[in-house]
Amino acid sequence: MISFRLTPEEYDRCRELCYTQGLRSVSEMARAGINLLLQQPTRASEETLETRVSDLEGRVRMLALEVKRLQQHPTASAAAAAGEDSKSESTN
Repeated sequence: MISFRLTPEEYDRCRELCYTQGLRSVSEMARAGINLLLQQPTRASEETLETRVSDLEGRVRMLALEVKRLQQHPTASAAAAAGEDSKSESTN
């Protein structure tokens, strides 16, 4: 028997994943995940790394687009930032 703790949010996400994957319980999902890792340990780490790199690439693209947008409209961006500053000051 193996036992580990999850936050309530993690447990809810696990239950949702079980439902979408047609699994009966979080225990069944954990058992399936462990068995997959045991069968293909290098694949899991490569997929995890690939997923993380892909996520980072997407974030870099979004940042590049935002920088480009800010460069094209510097006065509008400054005005928007000033408006946000005044909003936050008025709510404090």
